[in-house]
Amino acid sequence: MQRAQLISSGLVVALLFLVGAHSPALSSDAELPKRRPGVWRISTISPEIGLQTNDVCIEEGDSIIGAQDESCAKPSVTHANDQIIVTIECGPKDARDVTSLLFTGDFQSWYRAQSKATAKGTRSGFTIDAKFLSERCTN
Repeated sequence: MQRAQLISSGLVVALLFLVGAHSPALSSDAELPKRRPGVWRISTISPEIGLQTNDVCIEEGDSIIGAQDESCAKPSVTHANDQIIVTIECGPKDARDVTSLLFTGDFQSWYRAQSKATAKGTRSGFTIDAKFLSERCTN
């Protein structure tokens, strides 16, 4: 099972599109996943920053992809069975930065996001594991 988790998110996204492109379980123009409001423990791992873990207060209506720059196109959201694929393109049309996110989870108690980003010819990525902790945020 761990080997499957180590597969590059870009490969996973490509495989989902190739295998499920004609599947009735694949639907596009869906909504972004919505997290349950409250305190979430969010662990992010990437080659650039290593592992970082933070407890974060998520409010009703907070976007799971964060605020987007005005140069960004509307995110493309596709459901493939129990997975959600989000593609975000930003910047001028001739030099777009592209981020692809693969989400899994129930978004009530846990979720995982795997990212692949290409910006100015450089590729990077990260994985987020999030676990719901409490309904009450404290200041």
